[in-house]
Amino acid sequence: MFDNNQVRHYTGVFDILGEQITGELIYNKQNGLIVLNLIKELSDKNIFGNSFGTLSVITGKLNFGSHVTLFNNRCTKNHTEAFKSQQLNFIAESMIWSNTYRKTSKYNKLTCVLENAYQWSELSVFEMTNSGIRVKESIDKKVYNWFGAEITFSTYLSNFLYSPPKEEKTEIIQRLVVEIELIEKKEFKDFLLIRNKIISLITFAMKNNVNIHEQYLIDNDQFYMVGERVVEHYKHYLITNDVQLDIYKNQIMNYNFVLSQLPNDKNINETLTKLEPVFNLYLSVVRYCDMPIEMMFLNIVQALETFHSRFFYDNKKKVYVASVIERFGNTPNYEWIKELLLCDTQMDENCNYIILVSRLNDLLIGKYDGMFYEYYGENREYAQIIADTRHYYTHYGKSKENKALKGDELLDAIYILKILLEYHVCLVLGVDNHEKISRELHNHHEWRKLGFIQSGKTYLKCIRC
Repeated sequence: MFDNNQVRHYTGVFDILGEQITGELIYNKQNGLIVLNLIKELSDKNIFGNSFGTLSVITGKLNFGSHVTLFNNRCTKNHTEAFKSQQLNFIAESMIWSNTYRKTSKYNKLTCVLENAYQWSELSVFEMTNSGIRVKESIDKKVYNWFGAEITFSTYLSNFLYSPPKEEKTEIIQRLVVEIELIEKKEFKDFLLIRNKIISLITFAMKNNVNIHEQYLIDNDQFYMVGERVVEHYKHYLITNDVQLDIYKNQIMNYNFVLSQLPNDKNINETLTKLEPVFNLYLSVVRYCDMPIEMMFLNIVQALETFHSRFFYDNKKKVYVASVIERFGNTPNYEWIKELLLCDTQMDENCNYIILVSRLNDLLIGKYDGMFYEYYGENREYAQIIADTRHYYTHYGKSKENKALKGDELLDAIYILKILLEYHVCLVLGVDNHEKISRELHNHHEWRKLGFIQSGKTYLKCIRC
């Protein structure tokens, strides 16, 4: 509906607390900015105008006939000019373009067309034939049942090529379509909660950003008809203040997983809900190119800490201690493992929570298969060094400075911690990347021995991919 990098201006009449005011609606898709600019004439009885805070809903009819409903509108400018006119600016969180005002409407389905997720889906619009390729007669689909909704992944082709192209150049754009359908009608905000979880999941899987090309809502009771036949349901276009994010070059071999690896029979509702803050911290490394490496480090460490807390022991120290004894009590190396997981600081009677060093070592040891052995066996102080570095960058202090990682050593730590987080998150999603992660760690170890460790921008690219 709207092209990227394009700013659109629309004029019309808007309802502000019952008053009809002429104004201009401005939408900048690149920056996710929805601005309503209004100018009203003041009367002699009200030469100062009215003050506004946040209006939950503003409706308007544009000059070309479309109706628009804007939600969560924050007044950012309220200026009176010579007691004759008042200029108002509102910034909205979202808006719906429709054939009628949609103040409290409910819907059956949200359809999102995504940019940069098509390869991850591994779905295809085309198929091979003896004479070449052609568009498939039926659309590839993959269906999951999450959050009480039917989630359908399918394909979109910008040019359906029903006949040979007549132009010298024909652009073909393929995109992934995500449909979220509920039996019981819900407001659009309920759909966005599910949508955001799915987009975060895809972004984590790809280690790359995903943008919304367009999205629209469907009400099954509203449709076009030709005679007595339903031709198409009406599309209520939903525009949100999502910023268009940078897309990086990333190969499918670097993905954490692809769509087909997600088990159909696994209920990931609770898992995705728990992962929300973990994803937000992890994805900050992908989304913000200019983030200082110290902030990247802190976010990854915090992501690991909250992941361990949410999926294992929270702050229940007694449960954690009992689990360590149950898992490793009968192993020949128990005393050695105990020093890592139940150190003196952790077992101090005044410490009633699980410390960061214990959480990191618990994740590094994992299934005790030796995958991260270099970082808990060969270097038994690794988790403590990470904790000391975190404490230095959060609390500072000259005494901590010598213990803190910096420069390439800090970048290397971010890389290892990121892999550790990716591995465990994939496990709780039902994806076991043991072989892939082992190979990646082995290669990284060999590169370091040979002195080929990358630095600067190249290393940062490695971290993001």
